[in-house]
Amino acid sequence: MQEREHAVTRDMEVIRSLPKVELHRHLAGCMTPEIIWEMKRKFGAPAPGDSVEDIRNHVEVTQPRESLNAVLQCFRVFQGLFVSPEAVQYAAYRVVEDAARDGIRYLELRFSPGFTGCAHKLDQSAVFEAVVRGSQEAAHDCGMVVPLIAISSREMGPAVCLETCRLASSFKPHVVAVDLAGNEDDFPPELFVDAFEYAHAQGLRATVHAGEQGHADNVRKAVELLHADRIGHGIQIIHRPDLMELVSERDVPLEICITSNWIVSAVPTVFDHPVCRLAAAGVPVVVNSDDPALFHITLSGELALFKHLCGLSVGDLVRHEVDALDYGFAPEREKGRVRQALYDWWNGRC
Repeated sequence: MQEREHAVTRDMEVIRSLPKVELHRHLAGCMTPEIIWEMKRKFGAPAPGDSVEDIRNHVEVTQPRESLNAVLQCFRVFQGLFVSPEAVQYAAYRVVEDAARDGIRYLELRFSPGFTGCAHKLDQSAVFEAVVRGSQEAAHDCGMVVPLIAISSREMGPAVCLETCRLASSFKPHVVAVDLAGNEDDFPPELFVDAFEYAHAQGLRATVHAGEQGHADNVRKAVELLHADRIGHGIQIIHRPDLMELVSERDVPLEICITSNWIVSAVPTVFDHPVCRLAAAGVPVVVNSDDPALFHITLSGELALFKHLCGLSVGDLVRHEVDALDYGFAPEREKGRVRQALYDWWNGRC
């Protein structure tokens, strides 16, 4: 075990310098103890502690919980931080800035306007505006491309989902897609068909959380009923050859989050994660961090783990990042400079 950990650590030094692509990262899950402390001082946001280290003890989850729902309870702390549109804008700026420090050049940042505004009854349109302003200002300052994805939580119901899709459409081109997240078991895809039909008609792309711990067949429904271009997690299809064939034939990638899946007990250990078997079977996969602050991880670390688990070379990782960029929802004119940065980085090593 220690040898594996040392190998991953060694790889991280190289991977940190690689221009990276992140397709599955939640705004709320990026709230580091440092950002939380800053928001307490600047905006009077409630924080679970009187120092950065004290906060860290309350907000980081580094060992498995019994389920996804148990981990989702931790987000209540983050929810309370968004006390005003100005606080939301500040948070959006800081999380993009943190991503840049890890060498991420293309970041699809997803956020739930309902979740973000709920604790302090913020207007959802104001939340959209704040996230757009903060993220795009940081993208400009950091030389990044940062398209946004609007999430609707299943628990909030179909009507809220439809309203989220309507607002997302009004904030194009900064918002490029919609997402559905939350409790798969009690809120099946069928409930959200009208909302995703609307989004599809408006030219928004779709990614859907499905098949992480819930029924694998939710992946099929997400693709066939909700027009999903990508699937968040989706690892339960490892038990369903028919579904692996479906996403492979339709070129619908799984947004894989290795450590996250371990923390929510979707896999017994990171070394049992099916990412390598899925990729070997022809399923398109892209590796992401999901909630890096919550799990105290980085995308560089997740890619190093992926490299080690699957026996990949650095060249394989570069190809993986190019593939991830191809699956990104931003226009090609915006992705082009990131693609060039990847090629330049690789050519500089050769």
